[in-house]
Amino acid sequence: MKIVLSIWMFYKKLIIPAISLSALIAVLVFLNATIFSFKWFGIAYMLVTPMFHYYIYEIRNPNEYYFYYNMGINKLVLWMSTLILSLLIGLMVRIIWAICMLTA
Repeated sequence: MKIVLSIWMFYKKLIIPAISLSALIAVLVFLNATIFSFKWFGIAYMLVTPMFHYYIYEIRNPNEYYFYYNMGINKLVLWMSTLILSLLIGLMVRIIWAICMLTA
């Protein structure tokens, strides 16, 4: 349970910027294609989250990895959790969008 809470603490810094930029990308696609689609939000989220992970934890705060390492989580686990969680969230958004489009 301690590891899950530590990963959640790690991932919290990525959620707001990733959602914001993904929504902006979805809106820009909407302005270009005149059809708003959460499909683009899901794709953008899957791509943007690892980029924010790299920027926040590799470039801006590289010493923060020591904090998580002292909690028993190494850098590989943090990267894998970011990739898996962003993939799951992005796919869930795309699946929910597909279901909504089928019922509409």
